[in-house]
Amino acid sequence: MRLLTRSDFDGIVCAVLLKQVEPIDTIEFCHPKDMQDGKIEVTNQDIITNLPYHPNAFMWFDHHASEAVRNQQVSFKGRCEVAPSAARVVYDYYAAQGKAEKLERFKPLLNEVDKFDSAQLTPEDVTNPQGWMLLSYIMDPRTGLGKQHDYQVSNKELMLKMVDWIEKHSLEEILELPDVKERIKRYKEDEQNFKEALLKHSRQEESVVITDFRNVVAPVGNRFLIYTLFPTANISVRIMDGKQNETVVVAVGHSIFNRTAKTDVGALMAKYGGGGHSGAGTCQLPVSQADEKIAQIIEEIKKTERG
Repeated sequence: MRLLTRSDFDGIVCAVLLKQVEPIDTIEFCHPKDMQDGKIEVTNQDIITNLPYHPNAFMWFDHHASEAVRNQQVSFKGRCEVAPSAARVVYDYYAAQGKAEKLERFKPLLNEVDKFDSAQLTPEDVTNPQGWMLLSYIMDPRTGLGKQHDYQVSNKELMLKMVDWIEKHSLEEILELPDVKERIKRYKEDEQNFKEALLKHSRQEESVVITDFRNVVAPVGNRFLIYTLFPTANISVRIMDGKQNETVVVAVGHSIFNRTAKTDVGALMAKYGGGGHSGAGTCQLPVSQADEKIAQIIEEIKKTERG
């Protein structure tokens, strides 16, 4: 059985849990947009987690609000519901089937995934992360570590290894592994540069902070740091070059500290071919239409926040 999952902390923990209860022999990391666009070949030998629904899959687990709405009339094996993490959805599904005992030892880890994926964080978690929180940033593709290729092992190899390490090692042991230490070192070295890049390429319009990293080689950094630098903003719009500059990526999120935003981000992103939760989501835009669409997105957010 093959598992198709996302290459992030939540996707990795989904893989760890599913390996305890299903005969998973292959893990493949996929981008949500590729799944949405039908670029991934899916068969009845595949389990999908933390990615958009595909009718061919044997099972599907997800927790994104936009997917729950999009597929509310669809019949499938598995579970899709709004939850702090996709890993929580997987755990609850198998616990209801009497298999909680097989997953019990991962419950403390599950609480950490819930906390990170639903962004229930303190300022200290952002500015001085420790333990699982630090590892979660190392695994988060939005941190940017995967864009650099001068490591001993590739990002994909690291993520595959991480599934095995989480199964077999303690947190303390994982943090001491050379491949992990190498990335933690890079993360910490780039912290100040990232902060300076955010300040240079960001502006605030009303309650919206906009960071435009197009044509910029952005340093590695924590995606939540922006909210500590612009504390009066309640929502962020981050603009980046897409893969091979074929698209422009727009990532929108409610501030995790100034929790007054009203915009339903997942619904807004779905209008532009993307998706997400009520508080965070992304879309990819054609380069030729990006400026126009970004202006529309920002205007719609400002209008909602004013109202």
